[in-house]
Amino acid sequence: MNKKLSLLALPFLLFGCDTTELYPGDAYIDPEFVNNRYNAYDEGLKEASKTVVATLNNEENGYFNGSGVYEQPSDCRGYNQAKQWHPDYFKNSKGGDLRWEPDIDNPGVGVWSDQSSLYDVVYSQTKKLSRLHDGFRKGYLSKLYNGQVRCNAWGFYSLVCLDGDGYGTKFPAELLEGDYFAFACRGGSNSPDGNVGRVSTFDINITFYKFASDLETLVGETVSLLNVKLQTNYSAEATSLVGFDFADANIDPSGIVGMSMDFTCEDTYVDSDGVSHVTSTDFDSESDYYIGLMLLEVLIPDSRWN
Repeated sequence: MNKKLSLLALPFLLFGCDTTELYPGDAYIDPEFVNNRYNAYDEGLKEASKTVVATLNNEENGYFNGSGVYEQPSDCRGYNQAKQWHPDYFKNSKGGDLRWEPDIDNPGVGVWSDQSSLYDVVYSQTKKLSRLHDGFRKGYLSKLYNGQVRCNAWGFYSLVCLDGDGYGTKFPAELLEGDYFAFACRGGSNSPDGNVGRVSTFDINITFYKFASDLETLVGETVSLLNVKLQTNYSAEATSLVGFDFADANIDPSGIVGMSMDFTCEDTYVDSDGVSHVTSTDFDSESDYYIGLMLLEVLIPDSRWN
C-alpha cells in the first residue's frame, strides 16, 4: 500500500505488533507536539541483549550527514556529503546523478499519486524499501519506506516523531544483502522560534537485530553516531540524509530482522528576550519545551530480502 493510502485508511495495522494494536488514520496528528510521539517497540526488541559494535564520527569511513556544512540551520540538508564520499550509491542506470528533490509527485495532501515516473530519477523513490519487498507497504511505519524524505506540506503524516526513548520494529522479511543504511531526518521542537530555527546536536543509536542460535530470542548490535548536526524548526523541507556503510560499522547485514533507534540531545532554545531554555527529549517530563527527532525515511538501498 502506498503511504498516502495507508495513512488515510481507517483503521490500519502497525506491522509487527499484536493484531489488536490498530491505529486510526489520524493517529499521531495532534496540535500538541508531545502527543505525536511514537515510541512502540515490537515484542522481543527491548529485552534483547545488545552490544555496541561501532562508535562513528562524521568523517569518511564514519557516518555521512546532509550537506556536510552545519554553520547555519539552512546548511543542514540534503545528501551531498554521502554523494561525495560514495558517488556510486547515487547514480541512476544511465550513470547520471539521482536527485534529492523534489522527492515525490505531490498533487496534494491526502491525494494518492503514482510515483513510478520518479524511479531512476530521484534517489529516495528509486531506493525506497517498499520497492524491494511488499511487506514494507503495510502498516503505520510504511510512511518510513515510501520515498518521501521531506514534509511537502504533509506535516506529521509524513514522519515519525521520536523522543529520546526511540522506537523499534521488526522487518517484514530477513535481510540477505545490503551495502549501507541511511535515514532522512531533522530536529523538531515545540519552541516558538518560527522559521529561524537552530542547529541541534544529536547522538543517535541504531541497533540491528538478528535471531540468536536458538532461533527464538533476538540479539542486537548497536552503532552509535556521535554529534549528528541537524536543523531544528528552520524548515520542514530541510532534511538530512544520515547513514553509514555496514562494513564501516562492523555490521554483517545478513540475517537482520529488525531495528531500533534512540537518541540523546543537549539542546537549548533561546527566546526573543535572550533567555535560554533547556529542551527535554523526555516527552513525559515536566518541561516548557521539548525536542524530538523527526524521522521521515529509512533506507537500506539496493538490498535483497528473504
